[in-house]
Amino acid sequence: MKTRALSSLATAVAVMAALALSACGSGSGSGGDDKTWVVGRMPCTSDCGFLRMSEEKDFYEKQGVKVKFVELKSAEQVYPALAAGEVDAIEQSPGGLYLAEARGGLGAKVIGSSMAGMPFAIFAQGKYKSIKDLKGKPIGISSPAGLPALVAQLMLSDAGVDWKDIKPVNAGGNPDRYRAVKAGTVAATADATDFVPKAEKDGLNVLALSADVIPDYPRYMIIARNDSLKNKGDLATRYMAGLIEGLRYAYDHPDEAAAISAKAAKVSPDDPMVTYTQDLIIQKKLVDPDGGVDMPKLEYLEKILRESGQLKKPVDVKSLVDDQYQQAALKRLEK
Repeated sequence: MKTRALSSLATAVAVMAALALSACGSGSGSGGDDKTWVVGRMPCTSDCGFLRMSEEKDFYEKQGVKVKFVELKSAEQVYPALAAGEVDAIEQSPGGLYLAEARGGLGAKVIGSSMAGMPFAIFAQGKYKSIKDLKGKPIGISSPAGLPALVAQLMLSDAGVDWKDIKPVNAGGNPDRYRAVKAGTVAATADATDFVPKAEKDGLNVLALSADVIPDYPRYMIIARNDSLKNKGDLATRYMAGLIEGLRYAYDHPDEAAAISAKAAKVSPDDPMVTYTQDLIIQKKLVDPDGGVDMPKLEYLEKILRESGQLKKPVDVKSLVDDQYQQAALKRLEK
């Protein structure tokens, strides 16, 4: 059952991989600018305190690198941007990288991480007391290839609920999906932990946290183009040094991290939406303060994609990792 349930997940990731491969060969990283490191990323809210600290404190500038961020609105845009050479690196889960490797290769490697763990949860109407109760029910997703669908499939599968036995419903972005559960439009959804503090008041149940059920699911790894690493390796090292400095600073200065998250979420720094997620990140160690590459997480994702049948043969995960830039960044920070 679990393998069958994961087939939808792998198919969704395969879509992103195909999109990425269709763009291959059309760029060489950051439009030929050899003095700027360009990163494609997704928007953030209550986790911005960690993900955006380096910018707020000018740590990249301190490390002597100009970093340009391209904010992409959907996961489906991230890998094509990397493949087309519109960016030097992306902040994304590596599933698309694996599927692309099986289809000829994307020419990129994992060089570090910004938030390796996943701060998500399953929210359900009050009448549902466990994930098993969701069999046959409508589940809110953003799109078949979106992160909420992928996380929901894994968490339901872990509880023995096959994805083919539920009814996926496109319910929009994070706030919209949560509101859909509250309104009774869908039975449940996988959504950001931002909403955990208000769930009980809204009459909803938090059935499980992704950090507990799928702790090895990799969220944001730094995936960089091979040609960018070859031509701008020093910038990659300086970028990683600035990123690491920001991650460490966020751990050491939680009030400042909360303020950044609050600004992004348009709430006060003491709002439970901010404090809960920040506490979860710290308690569950969802962020590696060294920005390292968590091999067990990378191998876990390769395993579930292989079990689903989308990876017809094993992918050599180690060959898709190059941590020399992260290691060099750590040495820079020791000076």
